[in-house]
Amino acid sequence: MGSALGVPRYIYFKLATFFAEHHFNVLCFDYRGIHESKKSNIPGSEIRMYDWGNRDINAALEWSIENWASDKLIYIGHSCGGQLLGLANHASKIDAAIFIASQSGYWKLWPFPHKLGVWSVWQLIPLITPWFDDFPARALQLSSTNIPSGVARQWAQWGKSKDYLWAFISEEDRRQYLNLQFPLLSLGFTDDQYFGPPAAVKKLLEYYPSTEQQLRLITPESLNRKSIGHFGFLKSDLRNTLWQQLIGWIQKLNL
Repeated sequence: MGSALGVPRYIYFKLATFFAEHHFNVLCFDYRGIHESKKSNIPGSEIRMYDWGNRDINAALEWSIENWASDKLIYIGHSCGGQLLGLANHASKIDAAIFIASQSGYWKLWPFPHKLGVWSVWQLIPLITPWFDDFPARALQLSSTNIPSGVARQWAQWGKSKDYLWAFISEEDRRQYLNLQFPLLSLGFTDDQYFGPPAAVKKLLEYYPSTEQQLRLITPESLNRKSIGHFGFLKSDLRNTLWQQLIGWIQKLNL
């Protein structure tokens, strides 16, 4: 399970336990600079968001392949966990993937007036990060923890471009995204206007053109809820509805 920006792995333990109850082995991990992967001898200014995909997601996939060699490999990415997957060399070994509220971060994909807030964040980050090793993402309600300043700086750079991270990565990395082939279920939530609006969720899929895509835009009403937003899918009262739908989608693949 690839986490959202700055979200510690323990936030996903209820969902992971649900999958384990359905006979899946599940690996949750922290990106470098986050929670239990934060090292005092590595300055936050030296950590990039690119590293989270190219090195950390890749290492988690490699560990899973080595330790669960006989099993099918299914990746669940939340928010940036879906954005960064294509940077991992071992992504080509995945049998299926589920993206949850995963989006392109280009600010113009947000509806008005939320796009003004996103644009403001992208302008603010370069002004703050030179002064801190950790960017105060929690205080700004951008994440559940602070994030390394190098990650924040690169995130803001990407978010100002219409092609987001794909405007800055190498040709080899772009080919890797283009060549990924696996069934991909992408979930977006219609009330997730602050972090992952439907237009941004749809846009992300353009960067995985060779996958077998299924997009589901889910309304809170369809799950008998007042709201879902960016993190509501993690609430355990959805285990018999949304979580069970994920299990059903995987089972129908007959992997």
